[in-house]
Amino acid sequence: MVLERQSDRVTSSSFLEWIHNEDDHERINIYKENQKYYEGDLDVKIPSNIKALISKEFAFTGNLIRPVVDASVRHLAKEPPTIEVKTLEGEDTENEDVRNDISSAENFLYTVFRESKLKVKNFLKALRIQSKKGEFALKAYSVLDDDGNIQGYKISVLRPDICYPKWKDEEYEEMEYFSIKYKRTNPETGELEWFAQVLCPNEIREYTKPIGATDYEQWREINSWETNYGFIPVEWGTNKADDKPWSESDITPDLKDIQDALNKAITDLSYAIDSESFRTAFILGASPEKDPRTGEPKPLKGGPGKIHYIPSQGESSNPSLDELSPSNFQGLLSCIDKYLDIVSMITNTPKNELAQTSSGNVPTGVALRTIYQPFTGKVNEKAGLFSSALERISQKLLLMAHRDGFDTDFREGNYGINIHIKTSLPADEVEQASIHEKEDNNNWKSKETIMQERGIEDIESEKEKISDEMQEAALYGDEARIAEELDELDLEEDPEI
Repeated sequence: MVLERQSDRVTSSSFLEWIHNEDDHERINIYKENQKYYEGDLDVKIPSNIKALISKEFAFTGNLIRPVVDASVRHLAKEPPTIEVKTLEGEDTENEDVRNDISSAENFLYTVFRESKLKVKNFLKALRIQSKKGEFALKAYSVLDDDGNIQGYKISVLRPDICYPKWKDEEYEEMEYFSIKYKRTNPETGELEWFAQVLCPNEIREYTKPIGATDYEQWREINSWETNYGFIPVEWGTNKADDKPWSESDITPDLKDIQDALNKAITDLSYAIDSESFRTAFILGASPEKDPRTGEPKPLKGGPGKIHYIPSQGESSNPSLDELSPSNFQGLLSCIDKYLDIVSMITNTPKNELAQTSSGNVPTGVALRTIYQPFTGKVNEKAGLFSSALERISQKLLLMAHRDGFDTDFREGNYGINIHIKTSLPADEVEQASIHEKEDNNNWKSKETIMQERGIEDIESEKEKISDEMQEAALYGDEARIAEELDELDLEEDPEI
């Protein structure tokens, strides 16, 4: 009876109105606009020679949006996320059985993450969606074999364009239900159709309707099943913590305005350069050319090979030939450089992350940390919100496995899960090498740990090479000393030999 009332509420017209209300239309239009800005798909045509010049000077082609988004993704994706299951609520972690449960739960989650490609590919995908559009969804689901039996679980990363969370409270924490709606190819007929999946706390229902049908009719239920989870197996991730129903992406209105202004500046300056990129000759003190039809002086027009005749304003004098130098690209390059400074300031993104700089000065040490401090705060907020969403969906996965009757090696319970997303500054190699040398000399870290931090992939192979080199040095002596002794020997051949 409860399920009937719940499904009646879901299939009612209010549900369809909710999916397509004005707020969602506005939200989805922002996603589409952000995608256009990110891809540089705007109504601006930059000449190929100007684009090549900008690319050579700044290592980008005039799109400020993409480097702002990609900078955060690049720093958050330096290493895959790591999973740590620490506690089981109400249990003593010193107990061996509890430790085994914790270890098994952690291994289960690692398996799901690997099967879901959340270690690399989908991890990057989710980070980029988070930065471009401000939100993303993580959906946990069971994987069935040919006989309909559960053989495992996965987490899918969903873009917010196709997702419609219905919030139950004003804090936007708990959902009443969650809908996924998109166009798909019907697996039986091969025709394109609308598909909607509605996830409730204890059931999932699926609907289809023909392409072109109105949003308030012709929806047809094609499948439904009970879950008995007591929760919706979806988590909504955000880009910024705020009191708004929808989170703001890295592509803010201010950033779009700056991109529009830069596009106009490039267009205007490109036109000016294109029309004045040649030497202009003029004769001072000569009568201007006249239109043979009207007898009036011809208007001045620029162009290769054109000569302007400019009458003298004073007493008559001998005409003199002179020329004006062509305009150059420096004004355009200076304009772009100023816009990069503005973008760096309002997005908390270091300028060298947006484009290459021509100064040649590479910050290190304290200067590096000072420059990256605002950016680090921004990236840490994104990492915290992202890992929080992963932790919540991981907790739901452990409960789903038990409530589905899936064979696990851990008990049901409330596990303490920490998902770590490592963020770090760009490496100052000189400073890092000095730190590692001190740690080695003072025995603060093992040589193997230092080798890992130095990025050596096959540590055992490297240790074997070091051992071989040490044995050779002990057997044959130090190479530098041998070379020195050989230099002292008279190795010239005896002419009588």
